[in-house]
Amino acid sequence: MTPPRKAAGQAEVRRRRPREQTREMLLLEAEAILLAGLEQGDDVVNPLAGIRVTDVLASLNAKREAGEAPMTTGAAYQIWPSQTEFQDELLERIMHGVALPWLDEVRAAARAAMDQGVAMRDVLISLGQGDADPRVQAELSLALGLTALVAPERVRAAEEEANAQYLREFGAVLAEIIEYGGRKLAPGVAMSDVVWAVEAHAAGMNLRGRSHPEVVARTDRQGQRLSSWALASMVEGFTVEQRSRK
Repeated sequence: MTPPRKAAGQAEVRRRRPREQTREMLLLEAEAILLAGLEQGDDVVNPLAGIRVTDVLASLNAKREAGEAPMTTGAAYQIWPSQTEFQDELLERIMHGVALPWLDEVRAAARAAMDQGVAMRDVLISLGQGDADPRVQAELSLALGLTALVAPERVRAAEEEANAQYLREFGAVLAEIIEYGGRKLAPGVAMSDVVWAVEAHAAGMNLRGRSHPEVVARTDRQGQRLSSWALASMVEGFTVEQRSRK
């Protein structure tokens, strides 16, 4: 897209954007570029390595309004002195963004099921029955692809804060369900073991759903997704019944 030309005699307006606004605009546009490539089926081995600050600037400047001065490389490099620093922050943003976008929905579904007094297994099955937001699924696919292709130490650093939040908040939801079911973690099992098992299941279903959506969509005779059975069975397998209370 060609940037709009300014009218004769019209001076370009150079906006003085706050540093954080500039950062947010560039990161948001960079993520949009990566997602667009994913949705178009681009065969790129490591999309993070291929995205440059200059590419993001060009994309933003192509969308600028008539008379608006272009965003410069200087503004970007004042925030990220190197390409690697830019890519690392973009990676951290992506990983943090997919950690808990669905937590409120999951928590609400679990509590609605518990309010109905159904068995713990049915509460767990209910968590996997909703239709995921296509953008959230695309963001998760992007994050999983980057996890597989980016150097492990960079992924670990990018995920540190998001993982801590994921363990804390999703672990609390699972603990509430397990307590509701009159069960407790089996000896030697930590809540993190349960959380990561569920996360691995969700990641696997996301990847399978990209190439074979009919597999993920399979349901039983009652219309429940079969993939939810696996989630329920995992949580049950990590827990044991509590002793009866007097």
